[in-house]
Amino acid sequence: MIKRLFGKRDSHDLPKELTIEDLIVLERWDEAIAQLQIRLHSNPNDLHANLRLAEVLVQAGKPQSALDRFLFVAEAYTDDGFYDKAIALLSKIGRLAPGESAIETQMRKAQQLKMLEHRRSLALEGLLAAQEGRDPLARLSLLDAQKLWQGISPTDFVLRLSGEQLKRVFGSSVLLHLDPGRVVAERGSREECLFIVATGELEALVDLGDGRPVLLREFGIGDVVGDRALLEHQEWPATYRAKQPSLVFRLDANGLAKALEGNPDPRLLLDALRSRRHDHDVAATVRKLVGSSA
Repeated sequence: MIKRLFGKRDSHDLPKELTIEDLIVLERWDEAIAQLQIRLHSNPNDLHANLRLAEVLVQAGKPQSALDRFLFVAEAYTDDGFYDKAIALLSKIGRLAPGESAIETQMRKAQQLKMLEHRRSLALEGLLAAQEGRDPLARLSLLDAQKLWQGISPTDFVLRLSGEQLKRVFGSSVLLHLDPGRVVAERGSREECLFIVATGELEALVDLGDGRPVLLREFGIGDVVGDRALLEHQEWPATYRAKQPSLVFRLDANGLAKALEGNPDPRLLLDALRSRRHDHDVAATVRKLVGSSA
């Protein structure tokens, strides 16, 4: 009895502090919310704590107070590339606050970025496939392929095509490294191929007979030349060469057939290849120059 009254109590006799999960199980919402807020005060970016706090606020009948927490977590998922997790979370909270513009905005962002990432992934598969058969030492690394994609992805040609179409056209081409001055097509040639500029520049020139080639046009990243030669079986209107160190995709008749085989939308690909009609402009300029020099 004396020990019980005055002696030291065993640790297992002391009341245990309830954890946050204990408080949630006991539906002591206010205490759970307070504990989670204390945790977040020291680490505001703790996604698990933010998500748990939002869930407890909903259980406590305060869904509007939970919305900002949910959106914070969804945005973090999106920024970290976890698009499926972000979309699933946004779908869940969309049922709590139907029609909420902030949720709809975040959902569109996550869905668009997911689509772009899928497109990038397919395009990179095509970029790497374009090097098959090359000397392994001359192939692009995955990092180099990613840099190449970053450069070409904003161009009009690429933006016209889905990831599947990009994979087809890149994977059916051959990636060529060009030194400055290297000729890829001679005027009057009937070689049926086209070139898509990946890095660097090409230039189109014509010799009017005095030995001094006239510069007609320059072509940069994303430009397509040779669409007349490949798609319309016409001769090259000018001589095309590399103006600086460049990378180009060369697509010939066999590659085009491969890209179109089983293609769910062949017209889309063909329209993208001929969309800018650069060779028609070059041919028209040559006709004017030849006529004026006659």
